[in-house]
Amino acid sequence: MTTVTVQPGVFLHVLPSQQFATTRILVNFTRQHDATSLGGRVLASNMLETASKKYPSQTALARALSELYGASFGTDVLKTGALHTLRLRMTLVHDSFAPDSESLLVDGFAFIREMMCAPLGDAEQGFHPTVFERQREISLDEIAGLQEEKPFYAARQAINAYFDDPVQALPAYGTVDLLKTVTPKEAWDAWFDTMQHDRVDIIVLGDVDVATVTQAVQQLPLTGRAIVGNPYYEQPEKDAVKQVVELDKVNQARLILAYQLHIAQTDRFQGFVFNALFGGLAVSRLFMNVRESAGLAYSVYSDYNPYTGLLMVEAGVDHAKLGEAEQRIDAELTRLQTELVADDELAMIKRLMKADYVTSLDQPGRITERLQNQELIGYHTTAEEWLAAVESVTAQQVQQVANAVKKQLHYELVGGTQND
Repeated sequence: MTTVTVQPGVFLHVLPSQQFATTRILVNFTRQHDATSLGGRVLASNMLETASKKYPSQTALARALSELYGASFGTDVLKTGALHTLRLRMTLVHDSFAPDSESLLVDGFAFIREMMCAPLGDAEQGFHPTVFERQREISLDEIAGLQEEKPFYAARQAINAYFDDPVQALPAYGTVDLLKTVTPKEAWDAWFDTMQHDRVDIIVLGDVDVATVTQAVQQLPLTGRAIVGNPYYEQPEKDAVKQVVELDKVNQARLILAYQLHIAQTDRFQGFVFNALFGGLAVSRLFMNVRESAGLAYSVYSDYNPYTGLLMVEAGVDHAKLGEAEQRIDAELTRLQTELVADDELAMIKRLMKADYVTSLDQPGRITERLQNQELIGYHTTAEEWLAAVESVTAQQVQQVANAVKKQLHYELVGGTQND
């Protein structure tokens, strides 16, 4: 990998590779996650994906992408701990498949510049009002659809209940209340503020020449900016477990247990192995003992966020088995705290983790996502280092991590005839 500082706070990361027939481009704009700019950034992201002055309709945009030999273009918003990223992404076929183009890569960056710098609208009124309102409606419909997905809804409610800081609980895509109040002018201003002040990481993966990519990137109007942002959020530990029970029209209850797990960044692989063993894999303790052996859950798994220290266990459970399921989950955690993991079980978990990682090396999206995260946290790990770090985790270290886990929240989403 080659990293070039294009401007202060603007970085280009080039990963030359002949492994893929396409070139993947990400332009990531990252800042501290906050409620003030979130709604505007989300709706600006939607507008940038939909149209520009040069391509004022989806038909015109689709035609332009077709002329780039079927290129794809889109935007995303995502969170890395306490940071929020607005992303532009583009995938191009290799130049060898585009004989009529002098450089499809250069053409692709010219297209990105057009979408970035000339959105559909103007500085006085903001984004085109009719298109903007349509994009707002689509975003609100998507959020409403997510709210109907009960496992997702329960997880969001549990996260809201867990975090003391309401900003940290906000999802990357915002909320209904935030999106409803944003004007076309506010979203326009939010986007140009993003272009001027956010940290920028441009990632290019493919069979490319570093000098050519660098020259193309330098055509983007990105000036220097100060780097501001810390992905890590640490919440004070609570002495008592917060209890939340919510009623809804559900036939299957959702049980979510939230724990605090703060460990040093240098020990993060110990946390990854612990989570995989506890509930992160299909052969984990929770899956095998709570779901398969005891039959106490339809689904059960754990997830660990190293940036916020939040460890969550989510389970779909019969209403009558909620108490028994929690007791069994607690018992599995206690076993990890008091008994060393057997060598063969630990070896199996490591083997599966490493197999998944090796598989990810064939997936451009996971390669670029991993690089972006490493840039934001300032720790760079090669494939060899990652595999070695997982292999080096001991049973004693897993036990130490388990003993650092502190339950902070019990959340239930219940309903149906059993709750009447």
